Amino acid sequence: MTKTKITTKYQTTIPEEIRKSLDAKPGGSVEWYMVRGFAIVRVPTKIKDPVSFLTSQTKLDLDAVELVKNARDDFG
Repeated sequence: MTKTKITTKYQTTIPEEIRKSLDAKPGGSVEWYMVRGFAIVRVPTKIKDPVSFLTSQTKLDLDAVELVKNARDDFG
């Protein structure tokens, strides 16, 4: 775990290992999500096949329509 300070303007630095893992670049952007009390940060990427991506992310016994509904509920 790495901690960073929050400035009076609510800015913070993304730690180096996180930047590398996310492949974050200067001038790029990040997306912030709140999911069940956790802040999730990600670098936006285009997903070629969203249904395949969603079904590959879970081992639940749900169909693609239910997965999309759940994702919309979690991520708004």
